[in-house]
Amino acid sequence: MPVADVSPTVSLPATELESLCESAILAAGGSDRLATSLATATVAADRRGKTQVGTAHLFDYLDGLESGRINGAATPKPVNRLPATHLVDADGGITQLAFDEVFDRFADSAASLGISILNVMNAFPAGELGYYTMRLADRGLIALAGANSPALMSLFGSRDTVAGTNPFSFALPHPQGPRMFDQASSATAWVNVREAAERGESIPEGWAQAPDGTATADAEQGLAGSLLPFGGVKGSNLALMIELLAAHGGANFSVDAPPIDDGDQSPGTGLFVIAISADAFDPEYTHRVEEHLARLDREFGIDFGRKRDDAVIDLPQTIHAALIERGRR
Repeated sequence: MPVADVSPTVSLPATELESLCESAILAAGGSDRLATSLATATVAADRRGKTQVGTAHLFDYLDGLESGRINGAATPKPVNRLPATHLVDADGGITQLAFDEVFDRFADSAASLGISILNVMNAFPAGELGYYTMRLADRGLIALAGANSPALMSLFGSRDTVAGTNPFSFALPHPQGPRMFDQASSATAWVNVREAAERGESIPEGWAQAPDGTATADAEQGLAGSLLPFGGVKGSNLALMIELLAAHGGANFSVDAPPIDDGDQSPGTGLFVIAISADAFDPEYTHRVEEHLARLDREFGIDFGRKRDDAVIDLPQTIHAALIERGRR
């Protein structure tokens, strides 16, 4: 996979980047539906300035399609058991397509019932979590999402990898566009350590540990060892909670999940999303939130959750060239 450098860059419209992504996904063996779903989610991350979990991360999906770790012909299978619960078997495909399969029913049930929960199982890891919560916030819903992935991170001081980076995201509606945050439970993203190793650079202590459990600033040792949670025990608690909720529908636990970058088996990991009607208790809630966030900005300099939405994307030249090459295969 190419290193996500910052210079030089290629500027291109988001629509053009989406077409390039679709071509590469189709060339790697993805179906038309899968290509559309994954390209849309990929470029959404890039539009928010998150290339590491956007186009740079797409190459992990392309490799997964070509090796069989992702079922390119997957047909997600919804299983509705209760009015407020939605379970989707991703059929060894991508989480984004499984989410698309049930999105309207899921959002409508949250709006009508006040709250609803979605679980996706048997999927490739979910990518940018903000993609899911932002879409629900655009529908006037409050959303909380979390996902697990193959084990990369130590928990509670363990020497071995126990959990994925287990990201989580929260979003809520706002008249000027949804407000959202999206973060990992780890002190840093795994791709940051991988890219530091590719560049021969050191990493800050606290990002990862060596295989023997000792602190390290050596990126190669960090890759061979494990990432560390942010906040020690507090981050470990949060990561474990997210994992248990993400596996609620039958997804693999992180320690049981095959890797995303080796072999031909799907990681089979999961996603959970809770959607809540913004006016479930208070019809003035969205207005009160708008006023409160404006006050935080005005009086305290806190601009919470405002997101970019770039129509033109500056893509590292190495990634742009590699993406074109993959689309020609």
